[in-house]
Amino acid sequence: NDEKYTWDKDKIECYPTISFSKFVVGFFRLIVFLPVTFFFVFIYLFFKAFFKPLKLYSPIFFIRKLWSLLILGLFGLKLKVVGKQSNNSKIFVCNHISWTDILVIQSVIDIIFIAKSEVKKMPGLGFLASIANTIFIDRNPQKISEDSHLIKKNIKKGASICFFPEGTSTDGLRVLKFKSGFFQLLFDKNLNIKNECSTVQPLSIYYKVNDKKLSKDFYGWWGSMSIISHIIKILCLSSGSVILKFHKPLYSKDFNNRKELTIAVESIISEDISDQILNN
Repeated sequence: NDEKYTWDKDKIECYPTISFSKFVVGFFRLIVFLPVTFFFVFIYLFFKAFFKPLKLYSPIFFIRKLWSLLILGLFGLKLKVVGKQSNNSKIFVCNHISWTDILVIQSVIDIIFIAKSEVKKMPGLGFLASIANTIFIDRNPQKISEDSHLIKKNIKKGASICFFPEGTSTDGLRVLKFKSGFFQLLFDKNLNIKNECSTVQPLSIYYKVNDKKLSKDFYGWWGSMSIISHIIKILCLSSGSVILKFHKPLYSKDFNNRKELTIAVESIISEDISDQILNN
C-alpha cells in the first residue's frame, strides 16, 4: 500500500524565530566551529597523506570520529547509541533526515558514504564529503551499473559502505519507500569475501528536540530548503538528542532477491521510527 509513502516534498518549513540571545549562541558556535574544523581538516589530510600509503586507516577514521563527536556536542546534540555494530557486515543502510546524519554515523562507524552527485557542489559540505572519500553517484538509473562498480571497488579494498535507500532526506517524521538498486550488491558472488558483503545491517536515526516550542521536524532538511538557512537554524537553536540504533543484520541468503531484502530492511527501520515518534 503506497499510501503510507505519500507526503508533500514541497512541505513548507516552519522556520522558527531566532531571538538576539539565540543569535549570539549561533555566532559563538560558528566562531568555534570554523577554527576547530580547519584544524581537523589539516590534521586529517596530513594523516591521509602519511597513513594511507601504509594502508593504516584507523588513525584517519579516528580523526573523523573525534571531529564529528565534537561538532555534535557543539550543536547541542547528545548522541545515544542503541545496539552494536556487526562485525560481519560491510554494508549499512539508514533512513535519511539531514546532513547531520553524516556526523552521527561517522562518529561511531569507520565508514564511506554514498551520496548524490549534487552534494559535491554544496559549499563547504561538498569539500568535506570529498576529502572523506564519499562515493558520488548519478541519479540516472542507466548509470547504476557504473556506480555499483565503483562501490564494489571500495568494498574489495576493505571499506565499509553506508547508503540511504530513500534517495533523499526527509522531515524525520516518516520513512519513504526504499529504492532497491544498490541492494543488488548483497547478491554479488564476487563480493562475498568471508560473507561480509552478503550481510547488511540496518541503522535508524531519530532526532528529539529539547525545546517544545520547536516543531518535531526541526532537524529535517528536505525538498528545496536552503542549506545555508538550515545551518544557521542549527547553529542558533539546536538543542536535543539523537538516537542511532543498530538493528540485527540481515543475510542475503535468506531472501530470494534484492526487492524482498529491501522490503525487509525498510520495514525494520520504518517500524522503529514510528515507535520513536509515538514515544517521544
